[in-house]
Order: sequence, then structure tokens, then C-alpha cells
Amino acid sequence: MIKSEINEIKSLFDSVSDQGIYRLTGCYVNGEKQKVKTFSEHFYDIPEEEMHKYLEVFRKTLSGTPGKNLLDMSFVDQVEDESFMGKSLLKKILRSKLEDNSALDTFYDMVIENYNYVGNYLILLIFQSYDVPGITTDGVELDDASEEIYSYILCSICPMKLTKPGLGFDDDLGEIHTLKQLFAVELPENGFLYPAFNDRSTDDTELLFFCKKADILQDALLEKVLGVPTTLPAKQQKEGFTEFVSDVLGDEADFETVLSIHENLKDTVHEIKAESAGNAVFFDKDTMRGVFERSGVSEERLEQFDRRFDEQFDMERIHSKQNESVKIDDESDYSPARDYVPTLQVEEKLFADNVAPTRSLEVRNKNMVLRVNTNHTDIIEARIIDGRKCLVIEVTDDLTVNGVPVEG
Repeated sequence: MIKSEINEIKSLFDSVSDQGIYRLTGCYVNGEKQKVKTFSEHFYDIPEEEMHKYLEVFRKTLSGTPGKNLLDMSFVDQVEDESFMGKSLLKKILRSKLEDNSALDTFYDMVIENYNYVGNYLILLIFQSYDVPGITTDGVELDDASEEIYSYILCSICPMKLTKPGLGFDDDLGEIHTLKQLFAVELPENGFLYPAFNDRSTDDTELLFFCKKADILQDALLEKVLGVPTTLPAKQQKEGFTEFVSDVLGDEADFETVLSIHENLKDTVHEIKAESAGNAVFFDKDTMRGVFERSGVSEERLEQFDRRFDEQFDMERIHSKQNESVKIDDESDYSPARDYVPTLQVEEKLFADNVAPTRSLEVRNKNMVLRVNTNHTDIIEARIIDGRKCLVIEVTDDLTVNGVPVEG
């Protein structure tokens, strides 16, 4: 889903009136992974003050950067595990409009078993129908020209944290008393939208997954509950790509070659966005190899490319390596889902914003940090001056040092 499509659905939660939410269900889970409470009710029966709180949660579940916090996930059709539910369970829940309690209980149980979280949390689900308005070629909505009804479920998984202890005023008694501590619902850490709203239409081949922390994904939840293959978190993509470039280039990793790779990455992003109407851009192995070829990387070094790409971005290998280094200091902080190794394997694609410089290029050593606008990398070059390797930077009239204007 592109940003405009996400925002279109997100805007449905801006007001308590006419938002189209039919039913709200939920399950409160304690730190021992036990169901404390389940509930199901028509959303319009909820007091308006509570509605506003719920709508804030739902908006947050569709907030963040596409490709980092909001990830398009495609379902895998062929699964050998007979206990696997995935898409079929989501379809059943969707078609029942959250009224099939047996399906909901199965979903809650699967989330509880596979969600990696220590502490209390709340699983929220809503069913909503949206009368998708038609739009003109210049983007103007036509209120009387509906194209389809988009029906979906939105799931939000929210931590429950104890309120702070303290003193407070009791209006009924007119006295100061110790405040009662309660488990309060925090904003969501994870969630998903199913089915996806691609090209402003229902697409049940995908879902949109939300993760508040872009460097942490719920692998077991994605694969065992939702039926979609996990991917690398944003931080691991960035760090992995840096390591990958260094390994492939080897002794060819000079300033000009590395700069050329980043410039070609940026140009490729612009080209793909121009062809795809601004959709999020991803690099697969073939696209990335083309960037390296255009950047002048030798055939000898390119022979390392395919092998290193597969090694660097293979999910099972990465998780096995991580699990070997896991040290659990406190058994109460352990969750079985932590050691989950992905089994649904697909070709890894890297989100462009995680590997391609969008605003600035950083040049660093132990004595300095230099950031150059990616649109003006031509102002810096490497030269040999008096036998020394130097970076030469063009000095312009707007030069400042610690904010003080200086003469060039």
C-alpha cells in the first residue's frame, strides 16, 4: 500500500461519526500468557469518550513510514504444516464480521502462543466497511460515485502498563487518598490490516503489518499466525547492506566506487518511483547487481555478488546466528517465540530507504564527520596532493564554521 492509500483508511478514524466500524472485540492477556478477559460489542454502543481513545489506537496502527513501520506482506500459498491457519483463519474472521467466537478464540490462542512479549497486553480487533468513493483523474473524490465496499479487519496489539503510584483527590469523599494502580492501555506496538487496500481496492493476497519499532519484527506471529514470510527489520537491512558492500568490493572499496554505488542507488530509486507513481521502492538481487555493474565494479568482484547477497540476507542463517548469541539472564524474561526460526522463505528484497541515502551522504573517520547533500555530491572528490590522500571540498560563499560565516 502506498502512503495515500494508508492515509485514506487512517482518515476513517478521525471522527466518531460515520466511521463505519461495526464491531470491536478484544482479549486481555496477562504476563503469564493467560486470557484474563475477552469481550465483543458493537462499536456504536461504546460511550463516545471511549470511542475517541480507541480511534487513537487504530490511527497509530496505521502510522509510520511505509517499508519501515508499515510493511506489505504477501501470503504464502503452499504450507506443509497442517496446524497452520494463516490466511484461512483471517478470512473466516473477516467473513463473520467478528461474530464467530470460535474463530476469535483460535486467533487469540495463536497470538498468545507466538507473540514475543513479556508482560500484560491487549489484542484488539475491529471490523469495518468503507464505501470507497470514486476519484477523478486529478484526484477529486466523487461522493456519489462509489466503486466498491472495502471490508476489513484491523488488529492492534497494545502493551498494558501499571499506572504510577501516588496520591490523588477523591471527589466523593473530598479527601486525599492513595491512587489505585490500574493496568492502562498503551498505544500499539504491533498490528495489521487485512486485506490490503492496494490500488484503492480489496487485495486479499496481502496484508499491511505495523511495527512500532522498525528494528524488531515478530517473526513467529508473522509466519505461524498470519501466514506471511518474515523479512529483515530496517536496522538489519541497513547494517547488512553496509557489510555486504564492503565484502563484495574488498580492495576495490575506494572513495569513487562507493560514492558511485550510492549515487546509482539514488538514481535507481528516482527511476522506479517515476514509473510506479511514487510507490515504495524495493531492491531485489538483480536490481542491486545492476547498480554495482553501472558503478564500475569489476567482474572479478561481481563473482562474489550472488553468493554474498544470499548469505547476507538469508533469514534462516541470520536467525540461527542470532540465537547462538542469545543469553537469557532472567528466565522470567524468556519467550518461546524468541528462538523462532523462519520457515517460509521468499526472495529477500531490501527497502530502498534503508540502504540508499535519501538526504545526506556521510563521510567519517576518527577525527571528523562530514555530511553532504545527496543532490550535490559533486562538490567532494578524492585526490592525491603532495603524496597524501585528501578529500577536496568545493568552498562556496555560504560557508560557516559553528554557525559563523567565513570568507571562502
